[in-house]
Amino acid sequence: MLIVHNQELRETIYNNIRSNVVKERVGIHLSDTIYCSRKAYFRKLGLSPKPSNDLCVLWMTGYAFQAYMFPLEKEWTIIIDSINCTPDIPSGIEVKSTRMSSKKFDLDNVEQYKRQILGYCKALNKTEYDLVVFFVCGDYKPPFPSLDCWHIVATQEEIDANWRDVLNRAVKIQVGLETGIPPEPDCMDWEWERCECIELCQDTVCWRKKHIINSKGGKKK
Repeated sequence: MLIVHNQELRETIYNNIRSNVVKERVGIHLSDTIYCSRKAYFRKLGLSPKPSNDLCVLWMTGYAFQAYMFPLEKEWTIIIDSINCTPDIPSGIEVKSTRMSSKKFDLDNVEQYKRQILGYCKALNKTEYDLVVFFVCGDYKPPFPSLDCWHIVATQEEIDANWRDVLNRAVKIQVGLETGIPPEPDCMDWEWERCECIELCQDTVCWRKKHIINSKGGKKK
């Protein structure tokens, strides 16, 4: 029996996954406003590097999990204040997949999840929402993977404050697209540390911090 590694097939599969999970959206989407505004700007201009193979597989895992547990015929879009919103489950359920350990997960520390859920609360006129998290690696001890669920009750003040931030970020992105001037970065620490667009941001503190970390062997000061 002759066994050889089929790199060509591997790349074909990864490219097929990438073409299915990387969605080009028209206008400003809620997801554009929960991460760095400058990264959204680069992505919309097609300047950002294509997502890595590992990231595409992670996204595919999340989509497959969602489609199996909560099958929907098509994506459902709500437009509010010119922001496109596509809730995972229109009844009020957000579905996520993560490589984070289930033991270390704390929603209070996952700002992007909170921003998105509060955004969908606004879009659906809700103050209560459910979150389903698929932990791809469980707690990194067999058996894995695993999942867990949370019920979230938000105040109207939290929802309104988050929406003001969404609109502010949307304006920054739109102005950047119209003028050709990238918006200032407004990313979370973990985001710039892992950002695929970091080399497009050589005028920023984020880029300088990233290269200081790399020069010290990848250890954060």
